[in-house]
Amino acid sequence: MDETFTTTLNVTNNQAAMKESDEIALMDPDEMVFYHTIRTDLDLLQRVPQQQTIDNILKYSKSLR
Repeated sequence: MDETFTTTLNVTNNQAAMKESDEIALMDPDEMVFYHTIRTDLDLLQRVPQQQTIDNILKYSKSLR
């Protein structure tokens, strides 16, 4: 009989858990220049929806079941 298993890797699966400084440290110089040129635009893309919006989305998705 064969035994199968998955080895545990020390990898962060949740990108939000990584610190921004750690991500920047892993970049090469070209990537870092590109990141700094678009950083403000990326910050503008972040959204914090109202709770009512989240509730409406959940209500709609539950109605499809």
